[in-house]
Amino acid sequence: MYLEKIYKEEDLFPREITLWEEREYGFLFYNEENKDSYDSNHAVIFKNRISDLNQVLNDIVNFYIEKGIKPIIYQSISDEGYFEDIKNILSDHGFESWSESQRYMVLSERNTITPNTEITVKKISEWQEQYGSEIFEKAGEPWETAVAKKSLDNSNTLFFVAYYNGKPVGMTYAHVHNDVCRVDYLLVSKEHRNIGVGRSLINSFVEYCKVNQIENCFLWPDGETAERIYYEAGFRHVDTKQAGRASYTYIEGEENDFDFKRTTGN
Repeated sequence: MYLEKIYKEEDLFPREITLWEEREYGFLFYNEENKDSYDSNHAVIFKNRISDLNQVLNDIVNFYIEKGIKPIIYQSISDEGYFEDIKNILSDHGFESWSESQRYMVLSERNTITPNTEITVKKISEWQEQYGSEIFEKAGEPWETAVAKKSLDNSNTLFFVAYYNGKPVGMTYAHVHNDVCRVDYLLVSKEHRNIGVGRSLINSFVEYCKVNQIENCFLWPDGETAERIYYEAGFRHVDTKQAGRASYTYIEGEENDFDFKRTTGN
């Protein structure tokens, strides 16, 4: 288990799903065709790579506004507490900042899930449009369709789709990079929740990793229900990090073409 590698991959995973530019101070991720995806459109900055914070913030704001994208900044996972230290400077540049608790779990124990036998899970390598209409749209997250589709361009993506009565009802995908496997997303159609779709997906993913000797698998659960499912699959909590976030808000005298309501990310 390599926590440093895990945290580095958590910072840089958008390289798998979006366009990006590297700067001396960090990375600028962007997708002008899918501006609603926060995973695809944010900057990551590293405390020890910044010499002039004011200049960095100006560069980030100008970069995203020129593209018509709302500027959002993520603090590097390894720089816990940094955004609290610079909260006033962020505010002076038009950013509202806050922190989100992320409980990191690593696959380290035996899988005890008993999957629903009425649900079939397939590992797929090619996108089908029904995944978008039957899973993402019916889950209320259509903006993530393009992100998931883009992930299949990469040979290191592990993509699983769950079927119920012959229809796709859920999906999960992960990627393997630098001896680390990150579970990137899990989504189930709203009308097919609470029948074991999520458990069946994670069960298939975990068993695939075991057979193919894929190690150092990690994720952070979105809520207690998800954490219980991951626990059954063999994931165990190893650390909790306070992830710093900063979202650009309206500054008097500036005219912008996008909504500045605070968001907490997708």
